[in-house]
This record gives sequence, structure tokens and C-alpha cells, in this order.
Amino acid sequence: MIEKRVNGRRMVRRRMRELGVRRWPLTVIGALLLLESAGLATVGTLNFTAHVLREVLPALETWDTPLSVGFLLLAPLAFAAAVGFLLLWPAAWLVAMLLQGLSLTVALAIYAYLPDPPNYLYAGMAYSIFMVFYLNSHGVRAAFRAGDGEP
Repeated sequence: MIEKRVNGRRMVRRRMRELGVRRWPLTVIGALLLLESAGLATVGTLNFTAHVLREVLPALETWDTPLSVGFLLLAPLAFAAAVGFLLLWPAAWLVAMLLQGLSLTVALAIYAYLPDPPNYLYAGMAYSIFMVFYLNSHGVRAAFRAGDGEP
């Protein structure tokens, strides 16, 4: 099992050398995914504990919807994707794209459910769209694409 992970990282590093891809875009994506993980955890926690927090902070705008738990459940996936990019896991790109699709799905469901969605929902959607474009840049995709004759 450990040998398979090491071989996967070697494959990613070899593809990066072959194509002249630098390491910094992958590190930047890892950092952005860590930021997204923290944001998803924060928004999910604030809305999951809305009934308690509203007593302490009456001006806090929360959703009071079970859909907000979706953000709380996506936070560990974002953390796993960030670690994957920082450690060059071969499946990191796929996990990151899956995360962006799921977070956009949850955000659109909340947008459809609420009559007046908060502004930070739009910021989260824009962030996910930006991440999809950045994940699909040539250098990032090429580093995680399997070469000829490789699975």
C-alpha cells in the first residue's frame, strides 16, 4: 500500500518534470483548498449552531436550514484535497474537482431554498468557480494526467 502511494507521487513528479510544470501552482491550490476547508467549516458551524448563536449575537444572519450541514460535511473533503495537493497524491485533482462540484450543488440548493440568500453564499459560489478554472489550467491538469500506457 505504501509502495503504491510512493509510486503515485513519483508518477506525478515525473509528469511535472516531463512537461516543465512547476511545483508552486500545486502549492497555491493546496493553500486555497485549505482556505476553502476553513470557510466551509466556519459557515457550516455557524449555521448548524444558529439557534444557540442567535441568543448571543442577535445580528448574526443564519440560514436555519438543514442544507447548511452540507457545508459542514464538505469541510473534511476540502482538507483531504488540500493535503493531496501538498503531498502530490495522484487522485488529488479528482477529489478537488468533486469538492467544487458538490459545494456548488449545495450552494445552489440553498439558493433555491431560501427566499433571500445571504451575500456570502454568492462569494462561495464565485470561489468554487474560480477554483474550477484554476484546477483546469494546463499545468495542473498535466501534472495529474496519466501518461501513455499508464493507468
